[in-house]
This record gives sequence, structure tokens and C-alpha cells, in this order.
Amino acid sequence: MSRLDEIRKMNTQNALHMPAGVTVVARREMLDVLDALDDDIATLACAPSELPALDKLRDTRILVIEVDPSLTGSIERVDALRRSLPDTPIIAALDTIDITTTRALMRRGVADFVGLPFQIEELLAAISDAARTIEHRRDGDVRLAPFLAITKTIGGAGSTTVATHLAAALAEERGAGARACIIDCDLQTGDAGAYLGCAPRLTLADLIDAEGRLDEDLLRSVVCEGDPRVDVVAAPSDILPIEAVDFDRLMAVITLARKQYDIVIVDLPAALTNWAVSTLFAATRVVQVGTLSLASLRHAKRQIQFLQSLGLERDRFDIVLNRVEKRLFKTIDAGDAAEALNMPIAASLIADPQLLQNAQDEGALVQHVQRKTKFGKQIEALAQTINAKLEGSD
Repeated sequence: MSRLDEIRKMNTQNALHMPAGVTVVARREMLDVLDALDDDIATLACAPSELPALDKLRDTRILVIEVDPSLTGSIERVDALRRSLPDTPIIAALDTIDITTTRALMRRGVADFVGLPFQIEELLAAISDAARTIEHRRDGDVRLAPFLAITKTIGGAGSTTVATHLAAALAEERGAGARACIIDCDLQTGDAGAYLGCAPRLTLADLIDAEGRLDEDLLRSVVCEGDPRVDVVAAPSDILPIEAVDFDRLMAVITLARKQYDIVIVDLPAALTNWAVSTLFAATRVVQVGTLSLASLRHAKRQIQFLQSLGLERDRFDIVLNRVEKRLFKTIDAGDAAEALNMPIAASLIADPQLLQNAQDEGALVQHVQRKTKFGKQIEALAQTINAKLEGSD
């Protein structure tokens, strides 16, 4: 089956919808190769800096537009079209695709990129991805729970410990009967299930591989109850290549969980893979977990700067310093970290390795091992801070 046939049948085969209005705006000589797609794609001949008549784009659901980064008018055209068509995914067609240009256009709201001259397979793949984005938006008809993406600055920062405890605390904050779901996306070292005493037969890999079979029943069969208010989708039992995640399939899993739970926590690996970065952008909030070590702070700053350069807003970050030791004389404290990162610190969590180790050995959260702890109180305060931001953004 050709890629075009695949897209045409998406509605029945993949439960996705190919919008009726796909428009490609480019120079005439670039459009000739698309003549075979006349039944599926509208074309509009236009110079790179020329603003097309908006009445001709009235029914457009996905817009592919030629961009010449060397022309100010071409960049301004992107801005104008984003303002006029705020809900329409824009795919930029470029002679040369480089990181500087793509970052600049991503900050302007461009969803994807294809090369010029057009290659049919590449173009149709980008259109297919945009169609999936539109389909995910339709899930807005059902109110979706917020989801947090947990990222770590370095290995050993304790992000999974934070994720598991924060999930339970946020479920408490969300109200009586509220439940949280942790999705462990750390393909190679994921331990969220083990930390909560879970040894499930099915894992995240089974959900991602399900495709058309993904539904509420399958999700229920995969999750493991790790706490009275927390369910876990465990990381794959076998080590997988770090890039072995299809972002669209992962988003389908996350979206399904957001329909079934009151808060969803996605625990990410340390590596900023393409799918991990896309997940960070899709998240309601990004919780970055690090320590007060120089190495962690250095990586934290690089990570924040990289994500901001791609367009992730600084007010979506919650910076958490974990394993903060109680010492009379400290070389670095939370104030120094905030200054170095140029970001406020949402929480500093005390180092209590013996207590946490005991809890993990029992497959339980610390509050089930020892009722009142400073770590537990700090997690509760962090949950209150994050929940207030979530409610403020509703």
C-alpha cells in the first residue's frame, strides 16, 4: 500500500482523520511535482514573500508553505499566517533544513519541516503527522487531566523517587477519590514499578505496540496499583534502544491515561531524544529534578537553555533540587542554584538515603514506612505549589 493510500484509509484503519483541507503554498515550479495529488491536496502558487489571499485558505486544515529564511518577508509571512490561522498546523518547506532555521521557525509555531524540491513520501509523512496532531486535539472534547513530564539533569538525581512520591501527593491535592498514573518511559533503567512494589506482566511496550487495540480495557490490564492512589505503567522489562519509541503512539497512551486519571506523571530518561523533547513540549508542566552538585547544575542550565531555544516557555518549568544534605557550611545552596539557573527553585528535598532505601526495599512510599518525615512534608509542599499552578492554568 502506498503512503497516500495509507493516509486515505487512516480513518478506518488507524482511528485517525485526514483533514479535507490540505493546502500547499509555494512557487509554481515547486508545485508541479504535486499534480498527481490534486484530488487530495490544494496548491497555491505564490512567491516566498507573498502573502496568499486568506479567503483562499478559508477551508485549510493543514498548511504547507515555502519559507526562504534569507527573506524577511518570508519569515513575516509565517507570523501573519500563524495569527490568521492559529489552529492550523503549519509545515515549512525549506531548500535547506538546518538546526538554526528550524529552531527559529519552531519558536514561531511551525509544526514540522520538509525539504524542497518536494519529495512525495516525505510530504505525505509530514501531513500524516499533522493529521495525528489534529486528532489528538479532538480529544479535548473529553476533559483531559494535566500531565507532568519529569526530566533529570544527570543519572542518579532521584527523579523516579520524586515522580512516585509526587504522584501520590498530587492525587491527594486533586481531591477525594482522585488517582494518579505514572508512565515510566525510562526504557533502559526505569524503576518506577519496582519502587512501588509492582511486578507487572505487561508494560509500556505492550501499550505502544497495541496501535488500533489500545483502549481502556488494555490500559487497565497493563497498569499495576503501586499505592492506594497511584497506578503505574511500568517500563519495558527488556532493555530497548533509547530511540525505540514512536512519539505518536506514546502520545496516544498518555492521552488515554489522561482520560482515565486525575493526574498523569511521565518519567523520562536522561537523554533528550527527539521523542522525549516532543513529550516535554506536550506536557502541561515540566519538572526538572537535579542536585546541588556542579555537574548537575551545569547540565540543568544546558538543558533549560536548549529547551527554551526551541520555544519551551520558562514559566512551564518547576525546578526541584533533590538529595539536599543538611550541613552547617555549604559550598552551594538553593539560592546559588536559582541564581546560576536564572530560574526559581520550586522545592529543595532533603537527603534521607536510609529512609528512602528502606521504603524502596519494601516497595512503598516513605509515608507508609514512617508517617511523618521532613521529606514527606517537602513533597506535599511541592505538590501544593504545582497543583496551584495547574489550577491557575485551567
